[in-house]
This record gives sequence, structure tokens and C-alpha cells, in this order.
Amino acid sequence: MKLTKGEYCQFNLKTRVQLLREFGNLEFERTFEQKVVRIFILYDFYVEVIYNKKKEEVEKAEPVTSLQMLHMYDLQ
Repeated sequence: MKLTKGEYCQFNLKTRVQLLREFGNLEFERTFEQKVVRIFILYDFYVEVIYNKKKEEVEKAEPVTSLQMLHMYDLQ
């Protein structure tokens, strides 16, 4: 099974996180106060995950659409 970025976007947040756990590789993680930013590579695209430590939940799991963002995390 291989997903495209567009197919990944069709899933809800819970399923996106599940897919990252099963098939993604963690490339970057940094904590900013109550938020944890994680960058995963999933097949041939990157996904940015924002985890709220206070609420203990994932707030966002979206494909990275900008190379500038990857440069910000020193990934490209």
C-alpha cells in the first residue's frame, strides 16, 4: 500500500495519526513550551504533526506544502 499526499488528506485526524504510527518515520521533533512539533516522512512526502502536551492530543497532522518549512527544520 502506498498513499499519495492527496489520498492522505482525505482521512480524518485519527486515521492520519494511525497511518503515521504504522508507516511513517520520525525525522524531527522539537518541543516549544506546551507544543511538540514532529515531522514524519510518509512514503514520498513529509507530514507535520502538532501535539498539545497540555491537552494530551494531536491538533494537526498535515502534509508539508512548503520547502521553506523543511528548511526551517533543517530537513532540506
